[in-house]
Amino acid sequence: MQHFGHFIDGAFTQPDGVIDSINAATGDVWCQFSRGQAQHAERAILSAQSAFDTWSAKSGAERADVLEQLADTLSQRWEELVEAEIGDNGKRITEVRGQLSGLHGWFRPAAQQARDLVPHDQGNTLAGVRSEQQYLPFGVVVAITPWNSPLMILAWKLAPALAAGNTVVVKPSEMASASTLLFADMAHQAGLPAGVLNVVTGFGHEVGEPLVRHPLTRKVTFTGSDAGGRKVAETAASNVIPTTLELGGKSPQVVFADCDLDDAVNGILSGIFLSNGQTCVAGSRLIVERSVKAELVSRLVSRAGGLKLGDPMDPQTQIAPLANEPHLKKVTAMITQAKDDGARCLLDGLETARGRSGFFVGPTLFDDVTPDMQLWRDEVFGPVLAITSFDTEDEAIALANDSNYGLAAGVWTMDDDKGARVAQAIQAGTVYINHYRSVDPMSPIGGLKLSGYGRELGPEAIKAFLQIKSVWTGTSSVPDPFPDDVEAQ
Repeated sequence: MQHFGHFIDGAFTQPDGVIDSINAATGDVWCQFSRGQAQHAERAILSAQSAFDTWSAKSGAERADVLEQLADTLSQRWEELVEAEIGDNGKRITEVRGQLSGLHGWFRPAAQQARDLVPHDQGNTLAGVRSEQQYLPFGVVVAITPWNSPLMILAWKLAPALAAGNTVVVKPSEMASASTLLFADMAHQAGLPAGVLNVVTGFGHEVGEPLVRHPLTRKVTFTGSDAGGRKVAETAASNVIPTTLELGGKSPQVVFADCDLDDAVNGILSGIFLSNGQTCVAGSRLIVERSVKAELVSRLVSRAGGLKLGDPMDPQTQIAPLANEPHLKKVTAMITQAKDDGARCLLDGLETARGRSGFFVGPTLFDDVTPDMQLWRDEVFGPVLAITSFDTEDEAIALANDSNYGLAAGVWTMDDDKGARVAQAIQAGTVYINHYRSVDPMSPIGGLKLSGYGRELGPEAIKAFLQIKSVWTGTSSVPDPFPDDVEAQ
C-alpha cells in the first residue's frame, strides 16, 4: 500500500486524511492520497507565489533550458510513471505506454515557443511614436485535471504555462492522483525549482474551490465535465479570473456511402472503444447514410463483439475496465435508460461483462437512437455507441449539429469537396476527415458550445498563459498642447 502526501515547495508533505484509490480491474484499494483542505491550498498557492518572481524573471531561453531538461528526463524515465497511472484509472497498458513514452514531446515545442517569444512592433499609424507589444505571465495558475489521461492532459497545460513564466498548482482528480504526484517529484529532480510546480490532492469542494477562489490565483485551466466547468467558471468569475475550459463532448461520426468502409470501421472502433469511451473526443454518435448502414453496422457489431476484455496490465487486453465505481454506475444507468427509451441494443456490454470483478463494461451498440433520447444528448464517457441514419447531406449535418456539445467530429467520404464542405458546416472545435483521434502539439484543441472555450496546444499555446502589454515610446519632440500664440477663436 502506497501513501501519498501533497507535493508542495519541492517536497512531499506527510500524508494526512484519506482518499482511497481503487484498482479498477480488481476493486481493491491500491494506494491512498491525502485529503486536502483549504490550508493545503493556501500553502501551495503561497509556495507558487513565492517562486513566481524568480521563475518569471528568467529569460525565455533560460526557462526553455529547464523544460528541455525535463523533457530529457521524461524520455529516459517515463516507464516509472506507467503503473501508477494504470493503478489509478485502469487504462490499458498499451495505451498508457503510448501516451507516456511521448510525454516529453509536449514540452519541447513549449520550450521553443519560450525561446521565440519576444516583443514585437505593433505598427501603429501615429506619427512621432512607436508602440510595442510585450507579454507578461499571469502569475499563479491553477490547473485542474481529469482521471482519464492525467499526465498527458497535465502536460498540455503545464508546458506552455511554465514556458510563459507562470508557476502552477495542480489539483488532479481525487480518483487519479498518483502519477501526477510522481511526475511532480520527477520534474523537481530534473531541475524545476521548488514551488514552480505544486500538487494538492483532494475533493473539488474541499481543496479545488479554495484554490480557484484564492486571491493570489491569476488564471485557471480546467479539463472535465461541463457540470464541473460551470462550477469552476462561476468560482473564478467572483475574482474576475480568466479560465480555459475543455469540457465534455458528444462527437458525431458522419459516414457517407462513398467512403472506404474498412477505414470507417477502424476509425469508428478507435473513436469509441480504444479508450473504452473514456475520452472527451469519443465518437459516440454514429450518423450513417442509409444505403450502407446495414453493412457498416453488421461489421461493427462483429468486430466490437470480438474485442477482449481483461487485465489492463496485459498487453493482449483490448477493453479494460472503466476507471472507477461511480462511473460504472453512471454508464450502467445510461445503458439501462437507453433500453427503456426504446433504442435497439445490438450489443450489450453489461451482459458481456457480467460476472467479472472490477468495473467492466464491454462494447455496447444501440441502433434506432433518436435525438430526443438521453443517449443522443448526454455524454456517456463509456464504450457506448448511438447509431442513426440519414438520406441527404443536409440531414447529416443537421443531425451532427443537433447537440449541446461541439468538441470533435469525424467525416468519412472519398469525395474531397464533400468532406471539406461538411467539415466546415459541423459545429466542432476539431473535425477529422477519413481518420479519427489525432492530436499533435501544433494543432489546437478545444470546443464550442458546452464543450468549453479557449484552446490548448497549437503553435501559439504559450499565449494562452500570457497577458499582453502595449508600450508606447515617443520618437520625436512632444508638441505643446496649449501653445501661447494660439489666437482665441
